[in-house]
Amino acid sequence: MAIVNVSKSIALKAPADQVWAFVSDFGGYAAWQPHIASVELRPDGDRLVNFTRGDSVLDRISAKDDAARTLTYELVPGQKTPMKKLAATFTVTGSGDNSDVEYAIEVDVPDPMQDAARAGIGADIDGALAGLDAKFNG
Repeated sequence: MAIVNVSKSIALKAPADQVWAFVSDFGGYAAWQPHIASVELRPDGDRLVNFTRGDSVLDRISAKDDAARTLTYELVPGQKTPMKKLAATFTVTGSGDNSDVEYAIEVDVPDPMQDAARAGIGADIDGALAGLDAKFNG
């Protein structure tokens, strides 16, 4: 197994608190992330994410800090997926009328999947950041 890390960020023309309120809406990701077809929040806190490419995963928030404006979510264990582990973190920083969002994803995948995982995760992050750009930078 190999750990793959991808992290990217974007500058936004909106206050950090406004961006944080948007990004921390865990059930609303399908509205702005183009690779997500739909999201279903479950009563136990898990979230079913249906991707536009046809697959689905269950994930859940593993850490959320409103003061630091960070949210990390992880895969629910026991799923049939080539990823042994996934942790994804949004961090919103900034002051005044501008902010920055960093989106970092770390996965543990079989060695032969490293390049494909890096490319796929990078594309998912790019799509999410493009969604934030469209929402806040117009």
